[in-house]
Amino acid sequence: MGEELALGGEPFTCHDQAVVNLPKIARQAEILLDLMGVAGGVMLLALGIDTYRNGGSVGWPIAGVALFLINLWVALRRFIRRRKPAPSP
Repeated sequence: MGEELALGGEPFTCHDQAVVNLPKIARQAEILLDLMGVAGGVMLLALGIDTYRNGGSVGWPIAGVALFLINLWVALRRFIRRRKPAPSP
């Protein structure tokens, strides 16, 4: 084991590669999932409008609007919660 040389020629130990910042990764994944929910709502809204224009039920755009607004509301609540500073003890 011991030290090995990286591509830049600097020595590193094997445990340096295993260090992962899990809270940062979890926070980024949560943000990505929030944004994907909003994007999915927009796609369903566009599909619902297209279906309605082609003679489909008016329920499709209504469902698209509902899903978009719910996902947007959830994402905004989480973003606002993340921006608030932590209470000091």
